[in-house]
Amino acid sequence: MDNKMLRCKNIVVVLSLLLMLMVIPHILEDFAVGEPAKNDVPVLLLQVVVACLIAVQALGLYYLGGNHRRGYFIQMGLGLIWPLLAGIAQLPAILSTHTYRSGFISVFFVIGIIVMGVLLFLACLRGLRVTPKQKN
Repeated sequence: MDNKMLRCKNIVVVLSLLLMLMVIPHILEDFAVGEPAKNDVPVLLLQVVVACLIAVQALGLYYLGGNHRRGYFIQMGLGLIWPLLAGIAQLPAILSTHTYRSGFISVFFVIGIIVMGVLLFLACLRGLRVTPKQKN
């Protein structure tokens, strides 16, 4: 593996971990303030969906560790899904009120999810360009 491929892979891994560091506290805050109940979303359903998304993200990291291109595809998909979910669910509330939940830290996590997700998506595109296709 050459330097460029290794650097791209490391960037994707770091961005994916940073995305998880934004997602997990934000989700915990969602549950703490009762967001699922306010929006008539069954808590169990949301728990399962979030757990599956985090498990898929971990699987993508595993594939990246094994130098499989599918790890980039998984991370790229999650780099779109997390920001879309955060943006659709939270941005209207952030933009329409003066104080959003716990204030700055709550907004920081939402904006962090969006920024890290977009950066992850872009880093995966770059990683796919520099990583040769493997014959299976």
